[in-house]
Amino acid sequence: MTPEEVERADAQVVRPSWAITPMEGVGPLRFGMTVGQAAAALPEARELRRFQADPSFPELLGVELGWKLAEPALYEYFLGSGQLFCIAADAVRGPLMTLDGMQLTGSDPAVLEPWLFDVSDSLGGGLRYGPRADPGIEGLSGPAGAGRWSRSADSTGSGWSRVGLPLR
Repeated sequence: MTPEEVERADAQVVRPSWAITPMEGVGPLRFGMTVGQAAAALPEARELRRFQADPSFPELLGVELGWKLAEPALYEYFLGSGQLFCIAADAVRGPLMTLDGMQLTGSDPAVLEPWLFDVSDSLGGGLRYGPRADPGIEGLSGPAGAGRWSRSADSTGSGWSRVGLPLR
């Protein structure tokens, strides 16, 4: 492909809509997948880079994905055993995540917070706040603030950012 063809293809990318299934996965991704299985589940995504996910846990692998070149949209996190345990979406470019019929990615935090209070009990956990005052549903929460939403870095969007399994 020429650079112009790549640019035209990138311009046609539409953000996917993914449902969150607590403790199972998000959209086509399932917790426990290998890097290869996760890549096969997202043939339209491009791997942009791999990185050490957390300096405190050197065995954790992060994989940055994008629908367009040089525009991160999604992060996958893998245990040292190679199993997917956490998925993080960019609030502006990532998939539109929904939980129990509510769109979380890109939604107004003022609308989401009261809804999170109402839905948290039905999902088996209470609403908790992390160190950055990000709310999270305990039944969905896992490592590194999984199951929380926060504002995007450029303040153009907000919404659910991470969904994962608790480390055991």
